[in-house]
Amino acid sequence: MTEIPSTDEQDARITQLQQQQALLTQALAAALNGQWVGAPPSVEAFLYAIDPSLQGTLTLDPPYVP
Repeated sequence: MTEIPSTDEQDARITQLQQQQALLTQALAAALNGQWVGAPPSVEAFLYAIDPSLQGTLTLDPPYVP
């Protein structure tokens, strides 16, 4: 039997998901603007904001468009 989380736990989970969704949306906007690496606003920075444990593990290869 699965235990139903309390309302406070549900609210915390929803808040976390909303924050992650906002960061993903900003990362997509940065990608569309060609801001792949470097300081915010960049895809790299937003990925690190979503999951700080990724720091130093990503090797981004930004697309090159002449």
